[in-house]
Amino acid sequence: MLAELHARSRAAYYGAGGHDVPAVPDDQYREAWRKMVLDPRLEVLVAVVGADITGVLTLDANGVFPTNAPNETRVRLVGIFVDPSNWSSGIGSTLMDRFLTTTRHADAVGEVDVWERNSRAIRFYKHHGWTRDGTTRPGPANTNYVGFVHLP
Repeated sequence: MLAELHARSRAAYYGAGGHDVPAVPDDQYREAWRKMVLDPRLEVLVAVVGADITGVLTLDANGVFPTNAPNETRVRLVGIFVDPSNWSSGIGSTLMDRFLTTTRHADAVGEVDVWERNSRAIRFYKHHGWTRDGTTRPGPANTNYVGFVHLP
């Protein structure tokens, strides 16, 4: 179920940025999600409406890790996804609140990478108080992922 949800969400946001990816996961994609759920370093939280999983939040479950900055710790937001049929319903904000509660309890900086053409996600992160940190890494379609942080 998580692989299917992620594939639908991913196809919608990549598609909006001009990069087509499948909206239905193959067996390899499903296996990658199975491994992620079983990975003890990750925490996967789901949002459920009725009997349907409508959103997922994945974070580094080892929680807090030190950085090179004195007295700074960070919590990595691996991903947050909502079924496109539930966009703008508050599910993403609820999941984000859960993540930010984790960072506040740890007195940590939140960090995440966002595909540069995903303008919807960038607006979402900015709305929730995230700011660009100046980092980038290569992404699909010759477009970088850009780093964002959320300060405690």
